[in-house]
Amino acid sequence: MKKVILGSVLLVATGVSASPFEKPEDAIHYRQSAFSMIATNFGDMAEMVKGRKDWDQKQFSQRAQFISQLSLMPEEAFKEPGTESGDTKAKPEIWSDWDGFAVKLNKFQTDLAQLATVSLEGDERATKRAFGVAAKNCKSCHSDYKFH
Repeated sequence: MKKVILGSVLLVATGVSASPFEKPEDAIHYRQSAFSMIATNFGDMAEMVKGRKDWDQKQFSQRAQFISQLSLMPEEAFKEPGTESGDTKAKPEIWSDWDGFAVKLNKFQTDLAQLATVSLEGDERATKRAFGVAAKNCKSCHSDYKFH
């Protein structure tokens, strides 16, 4: 009986794909969804930084925690074969210059992790400075790797 169960487990395990995406469109939608959530949270934080919305350190920090985690999500979807075309604003340079894109993506993730950490300390000025660094990097990547 143990051999039957073990064999069944191995059969199921070998049929599991390493990718959660069935087709390229799924990966494109996944990364677009992550970036959309990042943009929504980032936009709310920008409103606070610009003074268009009352400063709320707790809310800002919560948004910073969210985008720090979300920033880790899109990378696997960019690596999925076939995602360089389709309904996307991603420039072909992402794939033709993967090393350059990976550097910027890593900086994006690092900047957002730093922003999340700084925001927890409660220092408004330091939080705004960290936000500025992250925003500058976002804009740089968009200029090089995203159609507008």
